[in-house]
Amino acid sequence: HLLRLAASALVSQFSADDIVFAVFDPRRGLENAVPEDHLGGYAGNHTLANRLSLAVAKELAKRAEDPSGPRIVLLVDDYDVLAASGSQPLAPFVPYLASGRDLGLHVVMTRRVMGAARGLFEPFTMGVRESGCLSLLMSGDRSEGQLFPGVRPMTLPPGRALYLRPGDPARTVQTAYLGEES
Repeated sequence: HLLRLAASALVSQFSADDIVFAVFDPRRGLENAVPEDHLGGYAGNHTLANRLSLAVAKELAKRAEDPSGPRIVLLVDDYDVLAASGSQPLAPFVPYLASGRDLGLHVVMTRRVMGAARGLFEPFTMGVRESGCLSLLMSGDRSEGQLFPGVRPMTLPPGRALYLRPGDPARTVQTAYLGEES
């Protein structure tokens, strides 16, 4: 699972004083992916996601005046499942996305390609995209339409993705591929 690898790499690079994770995981695929000393909070359902979002947003509001403290990484798996209720549990982050770099806020998020075209207009997703983030577009159905300027999903081999950086042409990259979990 690519998010597990990303979390593991960040934990190995940064101490618990330097980085803290808020994990949003409606399918519980990331349980125990972040060691307890690096974990600021874990939300496995919509109710907990709302609470965790409000708590982290409160911390970000303080940082607007004093931008000190560890980096905050929002590790969001299956965003499409989390947002399916229409409750927008990550909406409290929207005001902070544009200044995320200054506040120490980072977002690592996955969602299925199916339905992504509709999801592009949700406030959180739009805020992440407008902040100039790097994106990986994994394999998906071309009929989903243009998800990024000039880029439609396509069928890709396992572990391959389109690397999208604003202002640069899309390029194919090889990500880590762990295969099926046992």
